[in-house]
Amino acid sequence: MKLVKLSALLLSAVLLQGCAGLFIAGAATTASVVTDNRTVKEQLSDKNLSLEATGLANKAPYQYNMRVNAVTYDGKVLLMGQAKDAQMNQEFEKKIKDMKGVNTVYNQIRVRPLLTFTQINNDSWITTKVKSSLLAKSELNGIKISVFTEAQEVFLVGFVTEEQGNIAADIARNIKGVKGVIKAFEYGQGGSVEQ
Repeated sequence: MKLVKLSALLLSAVLLQGCAGLFIAGAATTASVVTDNRTVKEQLSDKNLSLEATGLANKAPYQYNMRVNAVTYDGKVLLMGQAKDAQMNQEFEKKIKDMKGVNTVYNQIRVRPLLTFTQINNDSWITTKVKSSLLAKSELNGIKISVFTEAQEVFLVGFVTEEQGNIAADIARNIKGVKGVIKAFEYGQGGSVEQ
């Protein structure tokens, strides 16, 4: 009998923990959707474009010759990463431009050797430090800025005012290990990528 009660208690704890995880994930997704000025349909379309671009980079002939991250906002695709040669980079960019739903491509893929595991870990650490510093800045409370780091270059993506974008870029520039900051913000109407 004690074994049954103990099993029931453990099972309840596991199930409740799972519910809390689902609740938190659901709340985070809802908050993301609510703070985004795009419709849910536009957000899904952009997410699918990003996944399609990243998936293409993981297929022949690009696989093992490129390392690409893609972020899409209103049909504008920001490509970040490395390509072993310029021709492959240009071919990849053209394929992305030809995808249905893509309005503009900002190609920030660098022609250079692909990052090592150590370099990728270093970039992850830089991203963590930048995100923490952005969260600590009161002028950026409630603003959703995505941070990506590739070869110590920090990419800032989000919907902000010009002042908020400048504050975020200044914060990122002053993080140890950052070699450059690229602002890929939407400022009301239109969008831009600045180095």
